[in-house]
Amino acid sequence: MPTFEEVHRYYKQRMDAIEPDSARAFYEIMVARFILLSASLPFALGAVLAYFETGQFNWPVFIVSSVTVFLIVGAVNAGNTYFDYETDLNNWEFSAYSGGIRVLVENKITNRQRALYFAVGLLVAALPLGLSLRFLLHTGPWTIPLGVFGALAGWFYTGKPLMLVYHSMGELVIATCSGALTVIAGYYLQAGRFSPGLVPLSVALAFSILNVILANEFADRRTDAASGKRTWLVVLGPERASQLYRVNVGISLAAMATAWLWGIPVYAALIPLAFALPTAVDNFRKMARRGYEGDGINELTLNTFKVHFALELFATLCLLVGGLVRWL
Repeated sequence: MPTFEEVHRYYKQRMDAIEPDSARAFYEIMVARFILLSASLPFALGAVLAYFETGQFNWPVFIVSSVTVFLIVGAVNAGNTYFDYETDLNNWEFSAYSGGIRVLVENKITNRQRALYFAVGLLVAALPLGLSLRFLLHTGPWTIPLGVFGALAGWFYTGKPLMLVYHSMGELVIATCSGALTVIAGYYLQAGRFSPGLVPLSVALAFSILNVILANEFADRRTDAASGKRTWLVVLGPERASQLYRVNVGISLAAMATAWLWGIPVYAALIPLAFALPTAVDNFRKMARRGYEGDGINELTLNTFKVHFALELFATLCLLVGGLVRWL
C-alpha cells in the first residue's frame, strides 16, 4: 500500500489534471465513485430484494429513483465539501481515502460559493423527480419522508445550524443513511411496503459502512480535533476506536450470517459472507495489532471498503440471480 508521501503526490497529480472551474471539477466535488458505493449499490440491493420477494420490478420507478438518489447524495457531498473547507485546508495528514475532496482546497473551483450553488442546484433538480415518484408513479406515502430525511441528515452532517459531526452524531448519520436508509428506500419504492429481510441487510451494511468512516477518521484525528469536530475517533481515541471497529466487524458479519432467519435465502447470506470474511478477519487482526498506525491505515481503509463492497455487491447479485430463477 502507498505511504502518506505517495498518497499526497498522487493527489497533487490528480488535482493538477483538473482545469479550474471545469466540468470535471464539479464532477469531482460530487464524489461520484463514493455515491456508487454508499448509495447506488445498496439502493439497488433493496430494489432487487423487492423483486426477489414479489416477482415485480418497476423500471421507471427504479430509473427515476436512482437518478434522484444520485443527485441528493451528490448535493450532500458537494455541500459538505463547502462547509468543511476550513478543516480540509488545514489537513495535511490525510490518508488515501480521507481528508475530504480537495477540489476547493486546490482552488479548482475558484469561487467557493459556486460549490454551494452547485449543491443547492442538485437538490433543486432532485425535487421534481422525487415528487414524480410519489404523485405520478404512486410509490407510496413514505416516499417523500424517506427522501427528505436522507437529504437533511446528509446536508447537516457539517452544515449549519446542526453540524452533526461536531456533536458526535456524524457517524450515526452515515450508518443510518448510507447503511440502512438506501436499502430500505430501494425496497419500499418497488414494493410499497417494508420487509423483515431489510433488517439483517441494513444492520450488516450500517456497521460495515460505520467502519469505513472510522478507518477514515484515524488519519484525520488531529485536524478534526483542532477544528472542533467531535468524531468518534476524537472522543474515543485510537485504542478504544479500534476496539469499536472490531465490535462492528462482528455485528456486521453476524447480521449477514443470520440473514436467513429473516427470510433472506441462505445462499444470499452465506456467499457475501464468504467473500467478505477473509478480509474482515485480517482487518480485525490488524486493528488489534495497532495496524492503524503510520502508513498502515491506508491498507486498512482500503480493505474496510472491500468488506463493505463485498457484502453489498454479492448480496445484490445473489438476490438478482435468485429472483430471475424464481420468477422467469
